[in-house]
Amino acid sequence: MATKQKGTLSNGRVVSYAMGDVANNLAFQMTSMFLMVYMTDIVGLSAAAAGTIYAVTKVWAGVADLVAGNTVDKANTKWGRLRPWILWGSTPLAITLVLLFSTPAGLSPTQAFVWVLLLDAAFQLAYSFVNIPYGSLSAAMTQNSLDRSRLSGARSIASAVTGVALSAIISPQFQDIKDLPMEDVRFKFTVTCIILGVLAIILYLVCFLNTREVVPRSPGKSKLSTTLKMVSKNRPLLTLCLGAFFLLGAMFTMNAVAMYYTGSVLGDRGLFTFLMLAQTIGTILAASFVPTITVKLGKRMGYVMMAFVAVLGYVIIALVPTGGLFIAIVAWFIFGIGSGGTNALMFSMQADTVDYGEWKTGTRSEGGAYSILSFVRKCGQGLGGALGGPIIGAFGYSAAIQAGDPGYENMVTGLRIATGWVPAALGVIAGLVIFFYPLTEKAHSALVAELNDRRAAAAGVPTSEAPAPEATGPVVTLFEQYGSGADAVGRKLAERLGVPYVGQRLSSDDLEAVDPVDDDLETGWDRFLRSLANRGVSDADLNLGSDQAADRVLAAQNSREVMDAVANGGVILGRNATVILGQHPGALHVRLNAPASVRVGRAAELDGITPEVADERRRQEDVIRAELSQRLYGWDPNDDQHYDVVVNTGRYGIDEAVEMILRAHEVKFGRRT
Repeated sequence: MATKQKGTLSNGRVVSYAMGDVANNLAFQMTSMFLMVYMTDIVGLSAAAAGTIYAVTKVWAGVADLVAGNTVDKANTKWGRLRPWILWGSTPLAITLVLLFSTPAGLSPTQAFVWVLLLDAAFQLAYSFVNIPYGSLSAAMTQNSLDRSRLSGARSIASAVTGVALSAIISPQFQDIKDLPMEDVRFKFTVTCIILGVLAIILYLVCFLNTREVVPRSPGKSKLSTTLKMVSKNRPLLTLCLGAFFLLGAMFTMNAVAMYYTGSVLGDRGLFTFLMLAQTIGTILAASFVPTITVKLGKRMGYVMMAFVAVLGYVIIALVPTGGLFIAIVAWFIFGIGSGGTNALMFSMQADTVDYGEWKTGTRSEGGAYSILSFVRKCGQGLGGALGGPIIGAFGYSAAIQAGDPGYENMVTGLRIATGWVPAALGVIAGLVIFFYPLTEKAHSALVAELNDRRAAAAGVPTSEAPAPEATGPVVTLFEQYGSGADAVGRKLAERLGVPYVGQRLSSDDLEAVDPVDDDLETGWDRFLRSLANRGVSDADLNLGSDQAADRVLAAQNSREVMDAVANGGVILGRNATVILGQHPGALHVRLNAPASVRVGRAAELDGITPEVADERRRQEDVIRAELSQRLYGWDPNDDQHYDVVVNTGRYGIDEAVEMILRAHEVKFGRRT
C-alpha cells in the first residue's frame, strides 16, 4: 500500500483555529444580539436612535471589511502575513467591546448617542482587522481541500455553539434590569464584557500560537477597478447581492428586536437562550442537507423554497400567543432551517457567479466578488436596525411600560410587526428576487466546461483546433468507483500501449490521513465538519473567497502536472484528467464501475484489508473524490456523459476490461495498439 501522506492538519490544530472563531463571536454576537436592547433599556436612548446607530455602524462595518481586506495582505512578518493581525488586533477589539458596553451614567441623550456611535464604529473597525485575516487564514494553513473543509466546518460549529452559550449568559442579565438598581446593572455589564474580552484575547492567542501559514502568498491581487468592472457585467452576482440585501435585512430586523419580543410576548428575556438553541439546531440541520436540496431542486429553486420556509417561521413568530414558549421554539427552529438553507445556498451560488464573471469578462476575482457580497450583507444587516428600532419606537416602546399599563398592548403589536411581519415581507422579496436568478445549473455546467477548455488551451493542452504533434503517444484517462480495479487495468493498459502509467494523486491512505498520528478512517465527526464547510453557518464571506482562490491555484497546479505527465502519451488514473484533457483529440476517456459487493471484495483481496475496512473506504472515497472534483473543477465524475467508454468490471474481468478499452481506442482513433 502507498505510504500515508504526512503534513495534514492535526485535530489539535483544527480546534485551535476554531478557537479564533469562538473569540470572534464572543465579540460579534454580543453586539449583534444585545447592543440594541442595551442602548434602549440601560443607556436610555430611544428605539429610533438605537436603530439609527445599529444601521450606520453595520454599513460602516462593510466599509471596514473592504479597508481591512486591502490592508492586511500587505503585512510581511516572521509570523506570516495574516496571523500577526490576530495578535495585534485582539486587545483593541476587547477594549472597544468593554467601553461600548460601559457607557457612563449621567450623559445627556446626545452625548450617549455619540459615545455609543463612535465606540461601535471603532469596534467594527477593530473587528474587521481581526476577522478578515482570520477568515483568510485557513487557505494559508493548508492546500489540502479536505483539511480546509474541516477548518471551515469547525469554524461553523464554534460560531453556532458560541451564540447559544452567549445568549445563556447575557439574556438573563436583561431580565435583572427590573430587580436591580441601574448602577448595579451597568457595573454588571462592564464586568461581563471584561471577562468576555479577556477570554477572547486568550482564545485569539491560542489560535495565533497553534496555527501556521505554510502556503505561499498568491501572486498579485485584482485591482478594485477591475473587480467593479467584473461585477457590473455579472448579472447573476448582482441578482444574488440584491436577494442577500433583503434576506439579511429580514434576519437582522428580527435579530435586532428579538430580545424585546422575548421579554414582552414570552414574559422572560432569559428564555431567549431556548430560542437561539432551536434556531441553531435548525440552521445546522439545513446546512448539512444543502447538497441534497441542490440535487433535488437546483440551487435557485432550493433557495426560493428555503426563503419561504424562513417566511413561515417569521409568520408563526408574529402569531405566537402570549407566553407560548413551545410555539415560539418551533417558530425559531423553522426560521433556523430557512435561514440556514438560504445562507448555505447563497454561498454556493456565489461560487458559481465567480465562474460566470471569469467567463463573461476574463477576470477571476474570488476575493473581490466575496468582498462585494460581504459589503451588501452588512448593508442588509444595517437595514435590520433601520427598520426594527424605528418600528418599535413608533408603537411606543419603553422599558418602563409593564403588562397592564396603558399602551402595553400597542407596544406588543409593534414588537410582533418588527419581529415577524416585516421580516416576512422582506423574506418574500428576497425569494422573489432569487426566482429571477439567471444562472441555472445547466448554464453553469456549460460555462464551466468552456472555462476548462479555455484554461487548457492557454496552458498548451492539445485540442481539435491546436492538435498535438505527431510524436505524441496515445492518452487514456481513467476514473473509477473505489474497488473497480482501475489501478490494475491502468498498469496493464499502459504496458500494452507502450506509454507511462500515472496513478492517483491521492491514495486511499492519503484520504484517510485526517490526523497524521491516527491510523483510523475519517471519523463521522470529520465528515460532519466537512458537511458544514462553507455553508454560511458562520460569518465567513471572505474565508470562502480565500478558499475558492486557493482551490483555483490547486486546480491550476494539478492541470499542469497532468499535462506534463501525458506530454508524450500516458495512461492516467484520476487527477481530474478526464475534464482537464476533455478536448484532447488523442485522448480516450474511460470510467470503471462495479456493484458495491464486488468492489468491496476485490479491494479487500488486493489491498490485504478486511471487508469492513474496504466497505468503509468505498463509502468514504466515492463521496470525497466526487466532492473534490466538483469543488476544484465543477464537474460530476459520476456522470457518464464525460466518458467514451464505461466498463462494468463486476461483469468483466481485469484482462477483459483492458481488451475492451484497447478495442475502443482502436475504433476511435483508427489504429491498432
